[in-house]
Amino acid sequence: MTSSFLLAAAGIALSTSALAQSQLAGLPPLRQLHSERLLLKTSPLTLLDPSTSALMLGLEFRPVPRIGLEIDYGFKFTPLQLFYWNQSKANIRYQKFKLEGRYYIPRSERQQWYVAAEAFYVPQSYDLKSGTYERGDERRAYDQAHIERNVRGAALKAGMMRRLGQRFWLDMALGLGVRQREVRYQTLNDRTANPIFDAPNQNFLAATPDPGNKTRLAPAGAFRIGYTLLK
Repeated sequence: MTSSFLLAAAGIALSTSALAQSQLAGLPPLRQLHSERLLLKTSPLTLLDPSTSALMLGLEFRPVPRIGLEIDYGFKFTPLQLFYWNQSKANIRYQKFKLEGRYYIPRSERQQWYVAAEAFYVPQSYDLKSGTYERGDERRAYDQAHIERNVRGAALKAGMMRRLGQRFWLDMALGLGVRQREVRYQTLNDRTANPIFDAPNQNFLAATPDPGNKTRLAPAGAFRIGYTLLK
């Protein structure tokens, strides 16, 4: 786990802890909220991710009714990866980690709004037989490469939990965050690319990002199905 991910996670933990302490100090609630204390969640849309299809599972714990602490873990799952056949990547390995803190604003027993802060980390590695990449103003070519691609970031979101039955919930959220991508190459027979024989790969699914770090603003979202384990 990288230092930036740990710092973001620590910030979430501290902010949610402060909110919990303020509640325990006796601040009057805006509306009575009877919440489940432990929920199991899954994110079905991550199964359709064209580059890092994963089965994502999470647990949300509420130490007090208005505060939620959630941790999610995703592991490689490719049977539903629709474009996997069109990629030249080999020995693909990746995982997904996410930590989230929430503050709930109750509406009713069937519907609860919340604001949340999250930190995430997605380490990935794979091999390519041949290809090209940009290094500064120069295009380079190689006969074989091992690539490590790590994505980390943090985001703020607003969302809604809606009850689907006695124990099932629909969890949806939208927001905005910062996403940093770090790419490292280990290449065999690295050389200046020939403009005729080393043309860049035009398949956007198989194309490999250039080495280095890149940080940008990115939308954040969530679509989860939850199941109450403990009331």
